[in-house]
Amino acid sequence: MPNPYLYAARRPLAVVVLVVAILAGLNIYLWLLPLGLMVYGLMVVTGGRDPELIAASQRPPRPRLTSGTFRSNIASIERTQREIRRAATQASGGLQRLLERITSQTHELVDEAYKLADKGQLIERYLRQINLAHLQERINTTDRQIAASADAYTIQQLQETRRALAEKQRNAADLTTYIGRIQAQLQSIQANLDNVLAETVRLRTSDVVSADVLTNQVAQRLTDLQSDMQAFQRVLDNAMSGAQP
Repeated sequence: MPNPYLYAARRPLAVVVLVVAILAGLNIYLWLLPLGLMVYGLMVVTGGRDPELIAASQRPPRPRLTSGTFRSNIASIERTQREIRRAATQASGGLQRLLERITSQTHELVDEAYKLADKGQLIERYLRQINLAHLQERINTTDRQIAASADAYTIQQLQETRRALAEKQRNAADLTTYIGRIQAQLQSIQANLDNVLAETVRLRTSDVVSADVLTNQVAQRLTDLQSDMQAFQRVLDNAMSGAQP
């Protein structure tokens, strides 16, 4: 079972505190080292007991995003999800328990968004390796060679080359389309989470009975959105397998 304390110890902020404590203790004042280690240890202990971090440590690790474009998309989605969680935890006891369902679903939605972004950055990385202008020039050159050749075997080989180049060109065009679709889906997730945030804030002012009905409605919309995303991922996987580089 994943260790929440180990997870807390590896969080970026905790690691920064640890590094600063070591550097400050070794290079400025020695007494800063034990003080920094105490702060680091307190962060680990506190984080290891945080229900949010405990749940996060038990989830599968999310893909590491290196694409600036997709990191930006995900950062906006995560920021809104954190606002939803904060709004839910500020509700009273009964309402807070109702809103836990929405908080959990938004976490799952962020997980799906990471999967989409990871596919997007794989496509983006491949497309950066392709010089479309050079590819078109190779096709044009092959066309000229076919037109100038009188040897049947040479023409056959050149035609095979042209088909391979044209297929690569079509794949690149298809993959460019898929990136656009992924970005559109991520924007849809962001817009839906913005709506969920507004409804979560509104639910905090409702009585428990009304909130129960409204929470079920919000939860159903999130379920539908997640189903749509999973269907889109299947379509995307099939499309990408048919357009392998």
